[in-house]
This record gives sequence, C-alpha cells and structure tokens, in this order.
Amino acid sequence: MTEEADHGAAIRAAREHYNKARAELFAKIRAALLDDVGPSAIARDSGFTREYVAKIRDGKGPKGV
Repeated sequence: MTEEADHGAAIRAAREHYNKARAELFAKIRAALLDDVGPSAIARDSGFTREYVAKIRDGKGPKGV
C-alpha cells in the first residue's frame, strides 16, 4: 500500500467514528429535551448555541442525524 492509501483508510475510519459520535450526541440532546432539560443547559454542556439546540428540538437541525 502506498502512503496515500494509508491516509485514505485512516481518514475514512476517523470519519466513520465522527459520524457515530455525532449521531450519539444528537440522540442524547433529543433525550435531554424530552426530559425537559432546557436549551440553555444543553447548550452549556454541548458547546452549541441555544438557537442550534432549539433547531435540533424543532427538527430543523442537521440532516441525517
């Protein structure tokens, strides 16, 4: 394998890890919202803005997550 192919495999593996972690994060945010945790508290814990958390709550957040 060439050096480039090794990088490609590493990048694809990291992307897959990222996609899974992101999906898990958004599932936990939705669960917190269902448990009546407010957008401000979730924003502090997630590093997202309250507005972005509200978009997730309203189903207007990222697609495919």
